[in-house]
Amino acid sequence: MTRPGTLTILRMFLPLLGRVPAGHLWYLFRKMRNEKPHRFAGGVRINTFFPPWPSPAFERFCAAVVARRRVPYSVYLATSAECPFHCAHCSYGGRSRAALPTERLLKLIAEIKALGTCTLGLTGGEPLLRADLEELIAAAGPELATIVFTTGHGLDRRRAETLRQAGTTCVTVGIESADPTAHDTVRGVSGSFAEARAAVAACREVGLYTAISTVGFREKIASGELERLYLLGTEWGVGEFRLLAPVATGGLAGCGAAMLTDAELRALADFHVQHNRHRHGPAVNSFAYLESDALFGCGAGYHHLFIDADGEVCPCDLSPMSFGNVAAEPLAAVWQRMAEFFPRPRCGCLMGQLAGKFPAGAALPLPRGQSEAICPRCATAEPLPEGYRRLLANGSKSQKQ
Repeated sequence: MTRPGTLTILRMFLPLLGRVPAGHLWYLFRKMRNEKPHRFAGGVRINTFFPPWPSPAFERFCAAVVARRRVPYSVYLATSAECPFHCAHCSYGGRSRAALPTERLLKLIAEIKALGTCTLGLTGGEPLLRADLEELIAAAGPELATIVFTTGHGLDRRRAETLRQAGTTCVTVGIESADPTAHDTVRGVSGSFAEARAAVAACREVGLYTAISTVGFREKIASGELERLYLLGTEWGVGEFRLLAPVATGGLAGCGAAMLTDAELRALADFHVQHNRHRHGPAVNSFAYLESDALFGCGAGYHHLFIDADGEVCPCDLSPMSFGNVAAEPLAAVWQRMAEFFPRPRCGCLMGQLAGKFPAGAALPLPRGQSEAICPRCATAEPLPEGYRRLLANGSKSQKQ
């Protein structure tokens, strides 16, 4: 993996010079020490938290930072509720099996662009089950960087090539364990590990940027499984290892004990920092680090949005609370209404506050009335995550929609 020099990193953030507080820009530059920017296909990737540079998506990201307004930098869209596997912890568990038709999804992508979004994540269920996936990806470009989150099911060289031609920015393949038997046990289907490995190989063969991801359960932290997965990603030649913290939602709804302690979250954050300082191996993208109070905090409903396959609009893919449905009203109307609850980024995970408030056995996401009843409003007097404290120092632009 080739790493860009300091001058290249400075060039990336040059559009922010003189347009955001100098303290914020210096803060961002210093934090690059904890990342592993690397070259791919003539550009630079930091990780999939940011769009690749140079690209129209990165330009949109910079424009939103300069404007200092409430913009969903990333929107994750479930294109399918169906999946061939049976993971007990699936964050999509408990939701409707319905799915929006192609025509509505194409219109929705245009609405997402109009909000100023720069990254579109296509998820599910299993998004590769949709025959129109490439059409959706093509419609997202060039303004949006596109990430396909997949189990790898059916992802052979032919499908990888069509994804590449459509303009896919990244394919992220979920891996439950570096041990094939353990992975297959979680998936509930024999041979799922071999299928995921073949999917990664197919993507790399056609020149698609590829990542692997896993949920960092405490058992994986204690057993050294995260290290084994990192070595697996190095062996497979992926560009990034995405590391998520477990959340009591979907298949884990009601399982508050599955959520990590502060010490365990720090372990995931330390994993991010330590491995990104290694010269070799994939970049680590741990949300316990990037979404910590010391950096960007929880952007649910402020800089992030999730739309499920049935059109329900939620603050993020792990907070199953609907604030409206795009089959019934424009996305912009739902987004504007959500500003009452999400006027600014917050410290602490939203679902960390709400995990115990969901009725047992409730269908997910909760309907709008229930969602608004239990969702805490983020008061302007509350402290901001450090990255935003520096950016929104004068507070003058944080409320703009």
